[in-house]
Amino acid sequence: MSPIPSDAPAVLEDEEIRCRPPMIPAWATPAALLVLLAPTLEWFVRRLDDGSEEPLGLLSLAAAAVFALRERSHLRSSSASRWTGSTLFLAAVVSDPFLPPMFRAALLLTGCLAWSGMLRHAGITGLVLLSLPIVASLQFYAGYPLRRGTAELAVQLLRLCGAVSSADGVNLVLGGETVSVDPACAGIRMAWHALAACMALAAIHRTSWRITIMAGLLTVALLVPVNSIRAAWLAMVETGRLIDPGLGHGGIGIVCFVILLIPVWAFVSRNARPRQLATAPATGAPGARWVVWLAALLSPFAAMQARQEPDTFLPGKRPTEFTFQGSTLPLDPLPATQVEAGFAESFPGTLGSYRWGGGQLILRRVDKATRLLHPSRDCLRAAGFDTSDAVTVRCGDDGTWSKFRAFRDGMEYTVHERIVSERDGSTWTDAPAWFWDALRHPLNGPWRAETLILP
Repeated sequence: MSPIPSDAPAVLEDEEIRCRPPMIPAWATPAALLVLLAPTLEWFVRRLDDGSEEPLGLLSLAAAAVFALRERSHLRSSSASRWTGSTLFLAAVVSDPFLPPMFRAALLLTGCLAWSGMLRHAGITGLVLLSLPIVASLQFYAGYPLRRGTAELAVQLLRLCGAVSSADGVNLVLGGETVSVDPACAGIRMAWHALAACMALAAIHRTSWRITIMAGLLTVALLVPVNSIRAAWLAMVETGRLIDPGLGHGGIGIVCFVILLIPVWAFVSRNARPRQLATAPATGAPGARWVVWLAALLSPFAAMQARQEPDTFLPGKRPTEFTFQGSTLPLDPLPATQVEAGFAESFPGTLGSYRWGGGQLILRRVDKATRLLHPSRDCLRAAGFDTSDAVTVRCGDDGTWSKFRAFRDGMEYTVHERIVSERDGSTWTDAPAWFWDALRHPLNGPWRAETLILP
């Protein structure tokens, strides 16, 4: 046997060093995460200020930060959590051309929670996910079905109380009087607040994922019955069958919210986990860091694939006149403002603004169900207007309209709006109701949203 050279350990050490992957600087991973999150943060800020979303999510985000600060000594991430986070980052980037921004933001947020080790804390995770601007989207997609369910169950409650009542869509007919279960009574905001309270209770008691999910399901299950109690109570008060307790709509809503929250609190507190979670060992997980960098490098290319110009071609002539309350006046097209031009670039249809008498007429036209045909109140609020609650009115032979008032700079405007089917003339005063009908009857289009603004 030949003797082993004296410099063999040094040679082996040199070979090992050459085989190691290059080290990533400490600042590189935070920079990659910033690149990944920048478009989502920009989208989040825009959604908070687009008029359709009240910044409720900031409350749950602040609560999550408070609880995370309490658990800061137990937020050490493991190698498995780093790999989970990096995989979610990559999934968010790859799915960018296919998923709506809300789902992509949820993937990125969950990835951040996993990367930091916070995903083990179910309550904190729930609060962070509730910080997404979901209230307006839930109001649009789920508000109408919830209102229908609330109206049907409220009728049964009223009948148990001896009142002759029936449901007409989302309206309660009580002794010949009609009480509308309007969007404010859909229960979406109550659901958000109840789920946020549920997640806060879970974070306080450090409940497991199983208990937290069960508490969330209990909250959702109680929503429609409790909301129906609120609708029936308000209907009885508004029709004079019950003495007004002086609480107002908000006070009655708070009482019903407490009724909903009591069993949730009892369930979570009974399953509290008093001892702190065991601290996971810290790890660098260099392979997971490379996946994060790969996701950051692919992010701009995926974003470019996702930005496609909508098909804005719809056959049809531009209107030259409009009839309202028996008056027919010629329409004078108005040039698009900068805001209108920016909105038109992403609108899946056509839109136009016209001068009509002393007011303004805005027409939006689509040939499929779309979230972008949202209520005009959202646009006006985004433009800095204060608006009143909308009511349904009948304007002679013109049918039913949604009517509200808008205020800005000492000026007051009356706004009428509705959605009309150009095929059979059906009308809707509620955008979510139109959306669900358009999904069920796609051949009933195109549809035209008419918004009339009068000083």
